[in-house]
Order: sequence, then C-alpha cells, then structure tokens
Amino acid sequence: MEELVKSLGEIVSRLEPLLSQSPPPQESPPTPPLLAVKLKSVSVTKYSPLWSERFQFFSAVKLDSQATCVNVLPFRGYEGVSKYVAVGDDRGKVYVFLRNGDVLAEFDTTVDSPVTAIVSYLAMYKNESVLVTGHHNGEISRHKIVERTTNGVDDYTSLETVAVGGKFEGDRGNLAVTVLEVHHVGRSRYILSSDGGGTIRVYKEGGKFHGSVKPSSRPLAFLKQRLMFLTETGAGSLDLRSMKIRESECEGLNHSLVRNYVFDVTERSKAYGFTSGGDLIHVLLLGDVSNFKCRVRSKRKMDIDEDETLAMNAIKGYLLIVSQHNVYVYNVSSHHYVRMVGPRLIFSAGLDEIKSSFLSHQTGVESSGVPLIASDREKLVVVGLGDGYVGMYRSSLPVFKGEFNTMTWMSPVLIFILFLFGAWQFFAKKKEALTSWGPDDPFVGTTNATSSSSAGNSAPALETSSRNSGGIMDLRTGAGEGMRGATRRYASPPRYSGGAGTTSGSFRPSAVDAGNASRPSSVEPSGYRSSPSELKYRASHMEPPGFPKRRENLFANNQVVDDGN
Repeated sequence: MEELVKSLGEIVSRLEPLLSQSPPPQESPPTPPLLAVKLKSVSVTKYSPLWSERFQFFSAVKLDSQATCVNVLPFRGYEGVSKYVAVGDDRGKVYVFLRNGDVLAEFDTTVDSPVTAIVSYLAMYKNESVLVTGHHNGEISRHKIVERTTNGVDDYTSLETVAVGGKFEGDRGNLAVTVLEVHHVGRSRYILSSDGGGTIRVYKEGGKFHGSVKPSSRPLAFLKQRLMFLTETGAGSLDLRSMKIRESECEGLNHSLVRNYVFDVTERSKAYGFTSGGDLIHVLLLGDVSNFKCRVRSKRKMDIDEDETLAMNAIKGYLLIVSQHNVYVYNVSSHHYVRMVGPRLIFSAGLDEIKSSFLSHQTGVESSGVPLIASDREKLVVVGLGDGYVGMYRSSLPVFKGEFNTMTWMSPVLIFILFLFGAWQFFAKKKEALTSWGPDDPFVGTTNATSSSSAGNSAPALETSSRNSGGIMDLRTGAGEGMRGATRRYASPPRYSGGAGTTSGSFRPSAVDAGNASRPSSVEPSGYRSSPSELKYRASHMEPPGFPKRRENLFANNQVVDDGN
C-alpha cells in the first residue's frame, strides 16, 4: 500500500508542471435560441400548389428523344376543348397524342432534320386536318391526318396519316424555319414561313411556291387573317399580288430588339413581347395593310436573364411564358392593368416542381431541352418540361369580361349593324316624304253668290266637275264596289231662276235632300262658289306632320245647283 501511494504521488508531481504550462481552455459563446432552432431543420425543397390549383392535370408523355416543337390540332371534343396534340422531335418525327396521353399516330416526316415549327388547319372535310412542319435545314413538308370513329359499345377514335412527306417547292435556303402561319383568302389558303435570316416565303396550299421577300428586320409573329406581322424592330405588311412589303418602326421601343412576340387572343391588335434588354412589353398594332402603326403601350422589367431562351403563348385573359427553369403566368384580362402597368404577374412555378406532381423520383441532373408551350387559345395548355417530358393541362383560371370601353369599335359586325340602322332611317324618312307629298282633293267651303247671273254661269262648271269627280271615284272603287263601298249619288234640285233683284245666293235643299237623313250635317254645303277660280282653294293640313293621311272627297258625285223654284 505504501508503494502504491508513493507511485501515485510521483505521477501527480509529474503532471503538475504540464498543467501549468498548457493555456487555459477558451469557453465557447452561448448559442442564441433562434439560431439553434434554424440549425436543427434545413429546407431542401419548396413546393408551391399554385400551378396544380389553377391548371388541371390531364396527362404527361415521355419521348425517347428531345421534344423540339408542339402544336394543338384543330379537332375539338364535345366540351369544346381540343383533343389531339402533335409533338415534333430532334429526329424529324412527329407524334400525335390524345388528350389523355394515348399515342394515336407516329410518323416520319421524311426529312432528316429536327422539327422547328408546326402549323395545322382543317381541310375540306371536318375529319381531316393538314399538318405542315418546318425543319432546321429549311425544308417544309405537308401531311394529312384523318380522324376515324368506330361506332360500337364504346366509341373508339383513331387517327390515320393519309399523305406523308409532301415537300414544298422553291428555293428553301439552309436556315431553320422559325415561323409558320396559314392565311385564308376565300377558299384558298397560303402558307407563310419565315426563317432565321428573316426571309418570308409564301406557298400555295398544295406546296407550290408563290413568292418570297426579305424585310429589313426578321419577322417574329404574323397576325391571323391579316397580312401584317411584327418584327424585331417594328411592324410590316405584305401584299400577296405584288409580293411587296411595307415596314414601320415601333414607337417607344428605343432601338432595342425584340426576341419573342405573341398576339392576344381576344384583341387581335394587341401583342406581348420580350426584348433583348429583359423587358416585357405590351404593343398595339393598329390600322390595316396599307396604313398601320405600331406603338409600345407599356414596358416592365422581368427577373429573367437576357440571354435565356423563352417561349410565349396566350390563352383567354392570360399570358404564359416558359423559360429553361420556370413558368410565368400573367393576367391581361383586366383593362385596368393593361392600361396602367401592363400585364400583371400572378405567380410562377418551377418546371421541376410541376414534374414532381406526376414523378415520384427525380434525378438531381439539370433538365435539358428547349422551352416549349402551346395552347388551343382557350383552355388546353401543353408545356414542355424538359428531358423529353410533355405535360397537358386544362386551365381553370377565371376569365374576366372586358369593360365597355374595350369594345373594338371598328369591328366588322358593329360596322354592319350601324349600316343597317342608317339604311333603315334613310328609307323610313324617304317613305314618309313620299306619302306626305301628293294632291289633296279640294275642300268645298261655303261662299256667298253675288248675283243670279254668276250662279247661272257657274252651274255647268259644277256639273262638269261633279261628273269628273264621279269618274275618279268609279276608277278608285272599281266597278261601283270597292274598299270604300258603293258610290253615293244625290238627286239634284231644279235650277233656281231668280230675278235680277235677288241679293242672296243661298240655296235650299230639295225634298229629296231633305228626306235623305243619312247625309251628315257637318258636310252640308251652305252655298256655292261664285267663280271657277275659287275651286282651286286648298285647305290647310289638319293632321299632325308625323302621320300624313290622304283625304278623299266624301260626296264626289253630288251636284250642287241653284234652287230655281
């Protein structure tokens, strides 16, 4: 025991100098409680339900290749929503999907080049559609798709490609086709194309080359049903007959270049674009082919890199923009926002977030592919999600009705209605003028005769006038019977042979007239006119000017003569 105590004492004596030489340990500062809470949980992802709440998920498809272009075919279902979606890839193939994701058709365009542009339109029959594809090497091909329905227990719809690979004629060049549009002239259709160099080529429906022209600036979007287009620096118009263009700069652009354009759905003269400076602009294209004007209405800075590739599309009341990583939804239906500050951002969502709604596992590798978006301009929205994924959604965003002052006063329907109203007013006034202008029969007033000789001279004239009037009444009423009934005739009293001393020209009714009780007293003549010139007296109109009425003589065949007895 003594040895053990002695050894422990030696050990302690050795450790004491070592402890005296080492520095004292530093105390760590106390951790704040808030920082300690933050260190316990770290957010690795953020999920936002905004996209899933406003866009109903239909289906998603996965291609073995990279999707390069999408288009919604013009076949609509019973709900008014388009049924088919065409997707082009980097191998020159086209896939046609049903809205629920089923693959209905897959065909090779016979062009070994990526599909860069697609446009489709209905053919002569409602179950036929023409699909035109533009490629990276400048070639354009035409394909016809037929919809066939099999009636049975369950109606089954299938698509069949009847004609594939009809190439367009003419000098195509070697630049990629960036824009394809269809222009209707009566029953004829023209295909308008634009390449990366800005050359506009026009083809007839069968693929025959019509002409080409190159504006000073590259076209980005064509206005439907009008040969007008927006370019990088302004606007232009095209004349199909002479193949000449007119160009105009866009006011307020401030010499910046526009990279993307899309026209509004409800108002054709309104468009939205993204400039090289990172600004979202709202543009108005006013006028017609011969006289037009482009003006920037509003401009807003976007939180997107200037060099980032974008794709733009529009549905009723909203603008959709897709970048490499996000989707932006803007409200353009409220006239207040458009007038004051331009389109208003509602929300944005990441492409990875959208894919997470139908993919349970995602790799951490960044998705590749070009931004893609298409719509039927109503409810159906097709979005390229990268890595060959394409999602189809139905928009549930509310659409606000435009205010009264947003009405297009130069619309053809309104002009036609105003023309009909003006024509109705003109012919109504003309008819009123014609009915109010016409001969009125003389009104027989009461006059006093001055002498018996003048009464004797005027009697034959009165008899002749009564005969003529009786003839007119016979012509008007037909053969004695008509709408006015039979002509009344009154027996004439014997001629009055008064002496020279007679001073009164009054006449007394005979026994026949006195016995005729049907003769109204209000029109009983109390005298006769002394001279034929007084028969031309025309009474003033008693009817109001707005309701002209033609007066007829009530007793045209009555002969007023002197009572000689």
